[in-house]
Amino acid sequence: MQKTIYELFDELDPKQKASFIDARLDWATNGALCGEITMRLCHPTEDNV
Repeated sequence: MQKTIYELFDELDPKQKASFIDARLDWATNGALCGEITMRLCHPTEDNV
């Protein structure tokens, strides 16, 4: 059985977690956040909830 993203994140050490969060924030500030929110609100699926 595959692990969830939450389980995988919990396995990261603090530096890896910080790097992951930093990358997500960098991605979000480049305009992709609006698209992500629209996708999750307007087209919810099990994959992006």
